[in-house]
Amino acid sequence: MIFLFPTEFEASRLRALRPDLDIRICGIGAVETATEVARILRTEREPLLLCGIAGAYDHSLQKGDVVAVTEERFAYLSTGYDRSYLATMVVEDLPMVRSNTVSHCSMAADGAEIENMEGAALFALAQAEGVCCGEIRAISNYVGEERSEWNIDLALENLTNTILDLNIE
Repeated sequence: MIFLFPTEFEASRLRALRPDLDIRICGIGAVETATEVARILRTEREPLLLCGIAGAYDHSLQKGDVVAVTEERFAYLSTGYDRSYLATMVVEDLPMVRSNTVSHCSMAADGAEIENMEGAALFALAQAEGVCCGEIRAISNYVGEERSEWNIDLALENLTNTILDLNIE
């Protein structure tokens, strides 16, 4: 399995604890993610698990909660052009959510529980290429909240612990 993280900062705790895992940085945003996933898929067909932080629309989710994304959509496409992409791998025993992939924070929820900036790009490319993919996110903030109120440290600690609990060999 290949673990994708948008930033080295998000990956650093896991990399320090499990240097044996295949951890890659996909970059921030859909374009960076699509570019890296396309690069990976040229030579590899391993399952891809996107991991990182997210903002929650749904206030029943707490900062630090780790969730499994079952569905992604590009939130900024006009009605009629938008479409949803489904995960082909879902980490069990985590709350399951729908997510908007956004180009900037604080877009309308439109049925999603969380937002991030990379997920739909991964799901779209993996689906097109027939590669298994999934996504887990840790809630660092509520959508619309000032960055000073985010709890990135708690989110990344819980995300790392969740990945370690997966018992990946």
